[in-house]
Amino acid sequence: MLTEKDASDNEVIETSERIVEDKGKAVAFEHDPLVLILQEQLATQKAEQELLKEEVKHLTESQHHVIQTQEDISSKLDAILAFMSRQP
Repeated sequence: MLTEKDASDNEVIETSERIVEDKGKAVAFEHDPLVLILQEQLATQKAEQELLKEEVKHLTESQHHVIQTQEDISSKLDAILAFMSRQP
């Protein structure tokens, strides 16, 4: 059973996050539904951003591979042209 002193020590202070305080220390809090929605959206956006980063990484690697292949083909064509120009 709470005495009058205990009841005065346990103050409930409501803010936008509805923080419940006990002797000046936060013991529990409940988020506003909008905050929960925004947190969920942020988590989704972070996951999408990570996927996009991976996709960009793979595209960059593919682009480097294409450039290397083009350089190899160009080198081989130069060798073929040099060989053909020596033929009578």
